Amino acid sequence: MRTVSRHIAALFGRNLMVTLLVLVGLYGLIEFIERVDDFIEFDAALAHYLRYPLYKLPLMLEQALPMGVLLATFATVGQLSRTSQITALRSCGVGLWQSTRVMFLIGGILCMMTFAGNAWLVPWSARQSYYILATEIKGDNRMIQHAENLYFRDGQRIVSVAESFPERGELRGLTLLEFDPAFRLIRRVEADSARHLDGGRWQLHEATVRIFDPATQQISSYTRQRELSADTGRPPEEMTEIWYKPEEMTFTELLRLDSRLHQSGQNSIRYQAEWQQRLARSATPLLMVLLGIPFALHRGRKASLALGIAVSLTTFLVYFSLQAIGMAFGTAGLLPLPLAAWSANILLMLVGAWLFLTLDS
Repeated sequence: MRTVSRHIAALFGRNLMVTLLVLVGLYGLIEFIERVDDFIEFDAALAHYLRYPLYKLPLMLEQALPMGVLLATFATVGQLSRTSQITALRSCGVGLWQSTRVMFLIGGILCMMTFAGNAWLVPWSARQSYYILATEIKGDNRMIQHAENLYFRDGQRIVSVAESFPERGELRGLTLLEFDPAFRLIRRVEADSARHLDGGRWQLHEATVRIFDPATQQISSYTRQRELSADTGRPPEEMTEIWYKPEEMTFTELLRLDSRLHQSGQNSIRYQAEWQQRLARSATPLLMVLLGIPFALHRGRKASLALGIAVSLTTFLVYFSLQAIGMAFGTAGLLPLPLAAWSANILLMLVGAWLFLTLDS
């Protein structure tokens, strides 16, 4: 049985490598065609032509892996059917589950690898590739992620940031509001910019300080200083990570920011939706094995690569449509986010289970 499992694993591995090579190559070609105008317009160096796709590679692999697994499963089972190897195994008393469980095992390993990639490597890849395109090629050194003013409540203070420069540890449009225990405004500090010093300390530039009388809320003093040291209680990674797109944040950053925004009374649903969706998408390799095996066996010797490609494209169109609809309901508050993120997986899993049951019958 070990010999059979090794044979099927080797065949599945070869098919997976070939399909991934083709899919990633097509993805890279499309990405190059979309970006080549920017590279030429901004006189990108040769190193940028090499580094940009290299940093983009983890994202390409993550997006191509589910379809690659489905095509590899279809091709592997199709080859086994056309050469009557499955029939031979059944005649020897080896059931369908025994002959294909190694493919499920590989699918489970790929799920764990996908989760690790989605949690840390892919967000880092997306962040670095965007940095190369926006900063090194287009010359935009700011790396700004614009958003509406976001406020953090930190004890008796509220901190507002207008713009962020994550790569340099700088802020623009910083406002600190300090309150007394009765939550009456006692001090307002506004600064054109701020640079991180150490810990939670920041050096404010062109700062305006207003002191308020708690009883009357009238300004009791007003000063303007070119430089002012202030302790926000937050280092750059906490002050600036909200300006990254959710897909550019690691799993731990998403969870930490989700918790902090929830504690400060802000809406964190877009960050919750992102990490829930990543969890659901990490299970797609195993789901594709579950769908691919019965699809191929239903066709038997008629299974072909063209049919596999058609089935794969249809499956992914259905999967991503269902997931998009589910997440839309989830972010609108009509469904719990975990159910919204996993609904597409659950539906396709039921379809795969039904196909397996019909095979057994």
